[in-house]
Amino acid sequence: MTVTGVESAISETDAAAERTGLWRSSEPKVALTVAGLDPSGGAGIIADLRTFDALGVYGMTVVTTLTVQNTAKMLRRHDVSPAIVGEQLEAIFADRRPNAVKVGALGERGMVDAVADVLKKEKFNGPLVLDPVIASSSGAPLLDDDGIEALVRTLVPLSTLVTPNMREVASLCGFDVFDMMDAEAAALRLVSLGANAALITGVKFTPPDGTPRAADIFCEGKDIEVFESPWTEDLDVHGTGCVLSAAAAAGLAKARGVRSAVLEARRFVRAAMDGAVKPGRGAPVANPFVGIEPGHEAFPPEGEEGRDR
Repeated sequence: MTVTGVESAISETDAAAERTGLWRSSEPKVALTVAGLDPSGGAGIIADLRTFDALGVYGMTVVTTLTVQNTAKMLRRHDVSPAIVGEQLEAIFADRRPNAVKVGALGERGMVDAVADVLKKEKFNGPLVLDPVIASSSGAPLLDDDGIEALVRTLVPLSTLVTPNMREVASLCGFDVFDMMDAEAAALRLVSLGANAALITGVKFTPPDGTPRAADIFCEGKDIEVFESPWTEDLDVHGTGCVLSAAAAAGLAKARGVRSAVLEARRFVRAAMDGAVKPGRGAPVANPFVGIEPGHEAFPPEGEEGRDR
């Protein structure tokens, strides 16, 4: 059976009113990002905090790794001690339990274990979005093989939503992902490993009319939906994965359902890509604030189609 995956777009007026109400609250919704620092500002905790801010959610952060990079390339990274990362998390939880947590780049197995240990110790059962950052967009490694194994074993089962791209999901699931069928199998695999839901992004396919399309595969429980959008060849915008997962975390922090948070995040990242800026000589970066500029809807309707599989 075919179903429509289009939900009512949040208008600019409604989105602005929601952000204003959240920021005027004496106890704002809080999202915590546990991720790395990109000094160029295009990805990592800076992109996450900008996204939280744009969506009216108060952002907190725990820094896991310090990268040496600019908009053109990543040179190297320096991981923070897992013990210090654990202390950062414990300090946050001692003060305020976040409404949602997003986990990004972790670097190595010890970091994965440290984050998982604190979440379990604190009995955190709120929304957790796992963005399994395995390599930078320029190809530099951000999680080793032992770390991937630990991620699958400890953090995937704690996750409300896992948001890998095709390359990342292949590393998590242990088999190559080339097409839609592979991606659907991988999404089901992540759910079987304990995740509540999975969103696999960036699947290219060609329908009968011959025009390439992009698809994101969404799996919640045993249900799979395919969200389609136009495919843009050679599109190179830095930070899209971070913005997408952070936007989903912001939606979950505001008590959205998982599917609603995913759809809003997809629309939000599309706007951020359309309004990408070029702060350096390298790739343009996603701009989370484009959705709150005058005359631009925060979540523009895109006519996407969701199909049961």
